This record gives sequence, structure tokens and C-alpha cells, in this order.
Amino acid sequence: MPKITIESKNNRYGIIYGKIDDYNWYALVQQEKVNYGINPSTLEKGDGKVSRLFVYKRFSLKSPKEFARTVIADYRHKWHWLDSDKKDLIAKLVNYLELRYSLKVLQTKAK
Repeated sequence: MPKITIESKNNRYGIIYGKIDDYNWYALVQQEKVNYGINPSTLEKGDGKVSRLFVYKRFSLKSPKEFARTVIADYRHKWHWLDSDKKDLIAKLVNYLELRYSLKVLQTKAK
């Protein structure tokens, strides 16, 4: 199971930063599911809360080729890049974000 951490709190724009194993990521998570979000079951566009996702290793800008090797996922309303070897890792992150930001605290009245 990958280790997922959140390094920033959800701000008013829904942007969240964190780490998954050795990778850094940032995501834009909507309050409700949207038709341009990542479907957590299929990783296809449609019916998800995550509308942007970028997963990468820390990099230096020595060359464009070096930058391309560090990015494993880039989703901005559609997939621009998804490393096929890392689909399971990305699926776990998307599902984690869907679940984490779907939870609502229910308060019951004391009788």
C-alpha cells in the first residue's frame, strides 16, 4: 500500500498538495462530482471530484527530456500524460482523494 500524505490543507480553491511514496502531487478537488473529473473506478474522464492531478518527482530543468521523465501523471480535465506502469498508484491516489473529501462529519444531538 502506498504511503499518501497531505502537505497542505484544502484552501478555498480546492487545491491540495502532498506526497505518494517518492512522488509529489497536487490536485484540484471539486466539492461535487463533475463530468470532467477523473472517474475513480476507471480513471477515465467523467463523474469524479478530482478535476486536475499532477504527479511528479522533484526535478531540475536541465533539459526538457529530463522533465518529461519525472512526470508520471498530468490530468487537466483530460489526460495529457499517464505513465502506464504507475496506473495502480494513480488509482489509489484518486480513490484516496475521492474518499477523503467525501467524508462529512455528522453531529448528533445529545438527548
